[in-house]
Amino acid sequence: MPNSHACRLLTNWDAERRVIELKLEMTEGAPISGAQLATTSLFRIHPDCEIEGATLADQLSNYHVFLQPSGAVLAPGESWVIRADRLSHVLRHYTYGPKSAHLILKDGTTCPVDVEPMTLNGVPGEPNWEKLEPTALPEGAAPVSVIPAPLDVQVDGRRDTTAPFVLAAGATPGAQKAFSVVSALAGRLFPDEEALFGHDAGHLVTTMADPDLGDGAYTITFNADDIALSAGDESGFRHGLITLGQMLRGARLRADEFTLPASGAISDRPRFGWRGAHLDVARQFYPMQDLNDFLDCLAWNKLNHFHIHLNDDEAWRLEIPGWPALTERTAFRGGNEILPPLLGTPAERSGGFYTGDDMRALVAHGAGLGIEIIPEIDIPGHCYCVLRALPQLCDPGENRIYYRSVQYFPNNALNPAVDATWTFLGDVFDTLVDIFPARCIHAGADEVAEGAWLESPLARALGEKLFGKVETFSLQSYFLKRVQEMLRERGRDIAVWEEGALGGGLDVDGALLVAWKESKSGRALAEQGYQVVLAPAEHYYLDIARSTEWWEPGASWAGTVTLRDAYDYEPGGDWPDALKDQLAGVQTCLWSENLATPGLFAHLVYPRISAMAETAWSASERKDFDRFRAIQDLMPVSHRTVS
Repeated sequence: MPNSHACRLLTNWDAERRVIELKLEMTEGAPISGAQLATTSLFRIHPDCEIEGATLADQLSNYHVFLQPSGAVLAPGESWVIRADRLSHVLRHYTYGPKSAHLILKDGTTCPVDVEPMTLNGVPGEPNWEKLEPTALPEGAAPVSVIPAPLDVQVDGRRDTTAPFVLAAGATPGAQKAFSVVSALAGRLFPDEEALFGHDAGHLVTTMADPDLGDGAYTITFNADDIALSAGDESGFRHGLITLGQMLRGARLRADEFTLPASGAISDRPRFGWRGAHLDVARQFYPMQDLNDFLDCLAWNKLNHFHIHLNDDEAWRLEIPGWPALTERTAFRGGNEILPPLLGTPAERSGGFYTGDDMRALVAHGAGLGIEIIPEIDIPGHCYCVLRALPQLCDPGENRIYYRSVQYFPNNALNPAVDATWTFLGDVFDTLVDIFPARCIHAGADEVAEGAWLESPLARALGEKLFGKVETFSLQSYFLKRVQEMLRERGRDIAVWEEGALGGGLDVDGALLVAWKESKSGRALAEQGYQVVLAPAEHYYLDIARSTEWWEPGASWAGTVTLRDAYDYEPGGDWPDALKDQLAGVQTCLWSENLATPGLFAHLVYPRISAMAETAWSASERKDFDRFRAIQDLMPVSHRTVS
């Protein structure tokens, strides 16, 4: 479209009538007719909705294409108004509204459209990205700036803070490696500050191996001439050095509150073995530098698992040898791609994928920081893009659209009765096992639509043969048990979301389930015999908004997650003692539908991820929200770019 055209899109949610209104304003350019307005958003209009002011010409999930009414003309100074009243959500935050838009003219050319944040009931406003105000350390709290809170702190006095830490001669290889790793980590996190670790003069750190200390545990003793650090393994030395780095940095930046002690001791150990963070890289693409930066922040919080969600309906991000169409056709979106612009992506081709070498480098970066990378390939559902790119995985007798997922994607589940499905998955798992050394491979299993496979002749025949009936979740259980066996043959265990227990579930031996819907889901899974990671949305989903305010960014299907909600959660608090050995740990989850906006990643993630980290590491009796609140602003923040 010629550059002389300029348009902007204003959107309003009428909460009382539950009507969405889109108003396209043309500010300059030649009059247009027969045009289409394409928008991406978080809400979805029901395909059967009678729309006022336009015809719904095309839709895929939250991508909508509206056709101008016949004979209508849009000229400068005029508006094109579209209204609809059958939406997938009650809209509670401005971030549910359009994220990107463009015009498609009769000749096929496109023009970008400026998008204003969606208003509520016509009332103007501005997105609320305010930061938490600093608070004072509560009276009686130990004057050390450490998150997560150590198990025991008994310290006194004050050391000079101008010098860095240096490692004494004679350190074990594990201590030497930990010092090198933490020194480099601090340099990356705080490049504009005085070094926390050095190699010449400074605070002498002597190290000693103590086999009586458990995995990740450490003790620090502050003596007149040195600081003695003891640990049973490399991870313990690393954790102790991170604690020292946090203390020195806090004492430098806020000397009125925090000290580097002259005497005393700290002893510490992790509460849970699984201290994790999940990131969805399918809905938005994250460059490698963003992933490495995020791992650095996880390490400073003493987290040790990174769960990377590598595919969804909207994209497949990992290169699989022998299947080039996957990344060639599904890692990018655009007006001329099999995946249209979705979730804020532009009309032009955009996106990206990771090569095997990219992920090997990420695994190596994480391993140096003590973080295990858990890859997730989400199957059998959430595979719309896979089935579009690889039609040989579809049952040719299946009706093209006979069910939609909760996100309005049609027929998006891999078919267990198609032989090519298992050839494909065999190659995928071979690739994952080759790249990722983690004990668990995560196989998704969430949100398969009830009704999936029921119109597939091949799946119906399989269901009749196996169960004497055709039922979605019985077939899902068959699918997942077969995946579980494939992973066992490759020396790995299976992890899935909590829906993996449906329809007969998995063999509990070697199966890890992530409970996400609500906290009580985890106890029910443990009662069935599963090992469980707790990631309840009402506490640990970082894409959920922090308040009910319209101008607060985020989603709201799980209510709100304030910093206090994240901090106060007590995992397994209602579990009987007989089940507690089945609680592997906790993790946050960050789904990326809203994250096309620069800066929103940091706003949603920090400091709530540190609140979870304190629960994951610290004994419940050591938690103190006021103490945490006073220190959290010293924790590092990573910022993602938009690709």
